[in-house]
Amino acid sequence: MDCFYSYIYTMQNEITIMDHFPDLDEENLLVKAKRREIYALARDLQAKENNEAIARRLAKDGEQ
Repeated sequence: MDCFYSYIYTMQNEITIMDHFPDLDEENLLVKAKRREIYALARDLQAKENNEAIARRLAKDGEQ
């Protein structure tokens, strides 16, 4: 277990994306960031719609 902690400690400040993925260029990183942004917006919109549907259902149940 002691070896595990020393491994994490030595790597802590040494990890960079380009060291582990040298084939990535700035254009690929920007495309992936844009894809993540689009996915996050779609997920947020879906969550908003679901929350509104739940609120309507609860309001309807409360009226009965």
